[in-house]
Amino acid sequence: MTQAKTRRPTPTTAILADVRAARKLIDDRLVPVGGGRHPHKGRDHHQREANRWRSVDISRDLDGVPGWDSTLLAGLFGALAERDPAHVRSGLVRLAALAVAAVESLDKESE
Repeated sequence: MTQAKTRRPTPTTAILADVRAARKLIDDRLVPVGGGRHPHKGRDHHQREANRWRSVDISRDLDGVPGWDSTLLAGLFGALAERDPAHVRSGLVRLAALAVAAVESLDKESE
């Protein structure tokens, strides 16, 4: 009799299970991504911050001292600076992918 092999979940699958569990604890709110009385001012601020953090990220990479913090912040501010909802969405999805990659990196460090 042949035993069925159980597949071990990939690191990403395990992290996404954690994300699903954490998501259940967050309220369902229908609010705009960019809030406040003057969201255009917020987007302008986010664009400046995205540019600053991209510069930090590139400088760190060139110096051989990268860090997830600058990559994540550049992605976050870049997504929030977008005006087109489809671009905001794709930026937030990319940010989620970067966050998963950062968690994978943490998990590998702790092994």
